[in-house]
Amino acid sequence: MLAQITQAEIDKGLDALLDDYLAISPGDAALIAYTPDSRDPAAQLIVALRSRGIPVTSIGMRPLEDPTFRSRLAAVVPQPDSFPGRFMVIVLEKSTMSHGRHFEAVLERYPRSRCTLCRVISASDEFFAYAFNRSSETLAHRNAYLLERMLKSTRLRVTADGGTDLEITLNNDAYEWISNRGARRDGGTFLLPAGEIATYPGSINGLLVADGAFNANVTTAHDARLADHPARVEIVDSKAVSFDCTDPTSRRLLELCFDRPHAHQVGELGFGTNDGIPRFIPMNSHINERRVGVHIGFGQHNQRPDRGLHYADIHLDLITDGARVWFDDDPEPLDLATFEAPPTVHPKGISGEDVYEVDCCGLVLNELGIAEIGE
Repeated sequence: MLAQITQAEIDKGLDALLDDYLAISPGDAALIAYTPDSRDPAAQLIVALRSRGIPVTSIGMRPLEDPTFRSRLAAVVPQPDSFPGRFMVIVLEKSTMSHGRHFEAVLERYPRSRCTLCRVISASDEFFAYAFNRSSETLAHRNAYLLERMLKSTRLRVTADGGTDLEITLNNDAYEWISNRGARRDGGTFLLPAGEIATYPGSINGLLVADGAFNANVTTAHDARLADHPARVEIVDSKAVSFDCTDPTSRRLLELCFDRPHAHQVGELGFGTNDGIPRFIPMNSHINERRVGVHIGFGQHNQRPDRGLHYADIHLDLITDGARVWFDDDPEPLDLATFEAPPTVHPKGISGEDVYEVDCCGLVLNELGIAEIGE
């Protein structure tokens, strides 16, 4: 049975987004861009901004390809001298990340201190109700504490109650960590929902039992939750060598994703850190990826494109419900769901974005030959 989301929960999330993550103040102006699947979340955000007296312009856009969007966008961007505060560009999409170069061009019109681009993926009622139950400061401390431990380690063991047991080596000299913590960047871009650290592992071996959810860069209406039918994946030398799932539709989706070139290769080791997300949701979403647990991303890696690593058109995250992490020879594990993070200075030079592609996340199922899945 699905949990019913109340308007009060949505309004609370909207207030947290505007007051904490965006720090909207009188004198600011906002532009809301949205895809058709995000029309309702965009409308709620517009109402919330206008109720605070913030001037708002909105613009619809087609996902991934929209030949007229650049000219339409240029026509609605206000002049910097028309208001005294900051210009907040907030882009809402459900399943895609589109037109990045056009939004970045908008920011070039403004001094860096006066503009911010916020990209929202998984825009929905759940995004407002679940993603903002922890402050950006809390997520920053959680991410910083975990990163501090990770950067000092070379070996990890990760287990979860569902049966996951993984032996992992890290190569922190070769591969970068990503820390998505909802940190606003003046003159730059930040991505929501927040709550993750991730890297490209040196090696992974063992059993992954994804009893939380999947999150893939495909468009699907199939229920992403896996608690009733976990996906079991055996990993040897950072490659999936076997997998199974008792739900036939989920298994078919996994089969066709893994059948893509380089899709068996591990491309990401990620840890969800947002302990305010109360449950996994049916939507194929980054919200599930941010919930506490470990996720292994198969297919495309999360490092910069110029690193020369393998390329795949699939990125399939399989997510556990919670996890415990042992660091090197420390006999005491850290439980991702319950650890208390002291105020910790976040390491410098860590990217805050876990999406490097300009236009991504939109590989549709019929391109995989599985258009029937989820319909």
